[in-house]
Order: sequence, then C-alpha cells, then structure tokens
Amino acid sequence: MAADLTFQQLSAGFGDPAAVTIAGNTIVFDAEKCMGELAIAAADMKVAEFFTVLLTAANTAQIAYNADPGNASDLNSYPAPFSGVPELDATDGKFYVTETYSFQSRSPLDRQSATAVTA
Repeated sequence: MAADLTFQQLSAGFGDPAAVTIAGNTIVFDAEKCMGELAIAAADMKVAEFFTVLLTAANTAQIAYNADPGNASDLNSYPAPFSGVPELDATDGKFYVTETYSFQSRSPLDRQSATAVTA
C-alpha cells in the first residue's frame, strides 16, 4: 500500500503551515519559517542546516501521521537522527554533536513515484 506525508503535513512539521508552499510545479521552502533565516543566498553554506531541519520536520510530521488512527498504516521513512557524543570545539568554545540522518523510500526501478515505507 502506498503511503506518504503530504507537503501540508511536512509544513506542519516545521511548526508553520506556510513554511512550505506549492505554486504550479514549484515547491517553495520559506527560509525564515524553515530555518530562521531572514535572507539566504545561493552561495551560502547552509545545505547541511537545510537537510537537518528538513529531515527533523519530516520526522515530526511522521510522528503526527502515525498518531492519527485514521491512517491505514504507520510510516517508517523519516526516523529521528542518531546522535553521537557531544564534543567541545576548541576554536569557538561550543559543544557540537555529529548526527546521522537516514531516509527510506519505496521506489520502482525507474525511481518515479517513490512513496514512504510503511511500518
């Protein structure tokens, strides 16, 4: 059975229903609503931050989806990250943790129309 999150559910995972909008064939992620950025440029080194907040929002949305008894099956595609041990960065005095995110999809061989993996 095919199941997945909607873009509305993903947007709710960011905590703002307007974080992700669709206009025709264009998906727009609002940098301020998704990442707290007032402005962002193509040359900004923010891809890891974007994927971190995107996959965290997907996990949050999946938890809400799975809590809804109206859904025929639970999703198992957007797990929480695996976090390592916090380490002190001597250059800035801050603690950092390495997180590993994963994602699972159910895809036909041509990779068109992939869906989430159900539990």
